[in-house]
Amino acid sequence: MYSLYLFEDTERLSVEFTERIISVLPTSCAERADRYKNQSDRRLSAVGYLLLVYALRKDFGIKDIKLCFGEHGKPYLKGQGIYFSISHCKKGCVCAVSDKEIGADIQETRPYSQRLAEKVCCENELLRLEKASDKASEFAKIWAMKESFVKMNGKGIGYSLKKADTTIMHFKEVIEKDGFFIAVSEE
Repeated sequence: MYSLYLFEDTERLSVEFTERIISVLPTSCAERADRYKNQSDRRLSAVGYLLLVYALRKDFGIKDIKLCFGEHGKPYLKGQGIYFSISHCKKGCVCAVSDKEIGADIQETRPYSQRLAEKVCCENELLRLEKASDKASEFAKIWAMKESFVKMNGKGIGYSLKKADTTIMHFKEVIEKDGFFIAVSEE
């Protein structure tokens, strides 16, 4: 069982609203949100953790959240058997919760860079990009899928993205919205 929560109304996130969110978050979540130097990232991170708090209460009845962190920095809930993944970009925040290992990513469509694609994409993905009529959207989709996979496996961006061939992987969900993609990987 998994659930996905999305917040898209990023234009309405004021500094005051963010401070209110952070003040009601569990300490471990508030500390993580506070680490961001960029105010926009700080606001979006706080909303991501608010989505997590909501999801854990709604789906699993968990009210007291204490985050622990794996070897590569992946946050988890100790001894709960419940997994989550949070991601944000300028277009919104997502939080996925599950009873299995899970990874979620939200990626906005940006101008296409062949140089970046060659750094992170395998041959199959480069062929897909070559054939795409909208390379920027296709690359954003591939990037979201790669990120969701490395978040699920707990290795994060330190894992060679080039090794993750999205053309042969199965994803729980890949959603295209106006200007962004959401990808979810689950064990």
